Amino acid sequence: KDVEPGAIVERWFEEIVPGETRTAGPVSVTEEEIVRFASRYDPLPMHIDIDAAEASTHGGLISSGILTIALRQRLITSIERNVSIVGAAGIRELNFLRPVRAGDELTLRRECLEKRESKSRPDRGLVTWQFDLTNQAGEQVLSSVDVVVVLRRPAA
Repeated sequence: KDVEPGAIVERWFEEIVPGETRTAGPVSVTEEEIVRFASRYDPLPMHIDIDAAEASTHGGLISSGILTIALRQRLITSIERNVSIVGAAGIRELNFLRPVRAGDELTLRRECLEKRESKSRPDRGLVTWQFDLTNQAGEQVLSSVDVVVVLRRPAA
């Protein structure tokens, strides 16, 4: 069922359907955000020093991969904020496919690949999501396959 983008919802494990897709975005990336984030969390020259970044193999300032992941998460929560999600069980794959730069407009596509009931916790299940993040040119900048723990519908 469709929900308002970013709405707080209660979508149980049983309501999530393999094959369903949703998109979100765009979100803009700014030079200030790249530098501010990296200055605190990933202070490599390609993220914080414009001159050094231009002289690097990247030919200019690029986002920290950690910031790119955070922007992906921001887009995920703009699809919906499901209160039935217990947390992440893991990331099976995480690929940085091309640099994210100031001025990029990022869009997210989420697809449910599969789901299965938990073997050890009958009140929950595991949902596997494919996330693809693309820039304004349609170029994929990040992909990941995440496994998320979602509560099952309580018995009536």
